[in-house]
Amino acid sequence: MLRTMSGEPAADVETLAEAWRRGGAARQRLVVQLAEEGAVAWADRLTAGPAEARRLAAAVLAHASQPDQAVDRLRTLASDEDRFVRETAVHALGALLAQRFAAVYPILGTWRGDPDPLVRRAVVLAAAAAADPVRLDWAGPLLKLLEPLLSDRTTEVRNALGPGVLAHTFFPVYPDDTFEQLTYWSASHDEQVLWHVAMALTGPGVEARARKALILLRRLSLDERRYVRGAVVRALARLGQACPDPTASELRRWLDDEDRASVAREALRYL
Repeated sequence: MLRTMSGEPAADVETLAEAWRRGGAARQRLVVQLAEEGAVAWADRLTAGPAEARRLAAAVLAHASQPDQAVDRLRTLASDEDRFVRETAVHALGALLAQRFAAVYPILGTWRGDPDPLVRRAVVLAAAAAADPVRLDWAGPLLKLLEPLLSDRTTEVRNALGPGVLAHTFFPVYPDDTFEQLTYWSASHDEQVLWHVAMALTGPGVEARARKALILLRRLSLDERRYVRGAVVRALARLGQACPDPTASELRRWLDDEDRASVAREALRYL
């Protein structure tokens, strides 16, 4: 029988929530014990409890042996009112995706059309949590999972995707595949898609492909929409900090191009 850290039987959800609240190594032991006793069954009980109990439910579901049932419960937890419950849920989703890729991947694909932006955001963050440099074969499928969300203009999805997951996870973990996909996406006419392409070039690792990034930004700089141009300037500023010489040289050439001069002048202010 499951016991609390004091050795007493765990009689109710409140007791388990208190054990989670205390943290420490005992928290992980609690998660493992509950998962062994039945992750989905425990999660169903815990989800009706306070925020700490719901966080515990999400953590337990990461170890579930029935991924379809676990993912179904995590959909609710991924849009929970408590921020920490949501974050625990997306980490659990990422763990399940990494463990049971073939089973979980198509389920997350259906979430991309969910009316709740927090559920759609969970797809983005779960894909990031599953990204693994050892599994290069996952790069293409994970990027395809994200693709339909590039045009999503809700704050929750937009902030998580381009400047977050693409820039800080996919570019460092899958640089070649990500850059190839960014090049393909750069042919879009959707300003939100183009914004993501530029913002994906603001993270770590872009300096290793500075010249290719500048070629891509050269194309994006011709877009007349301020939304896109603003993202291009941010990407150029980031690239200029990491690689000042090639960036400055490129921008000085743009000063003689009336279609790119305004972008160049603004970006040069940050170099």
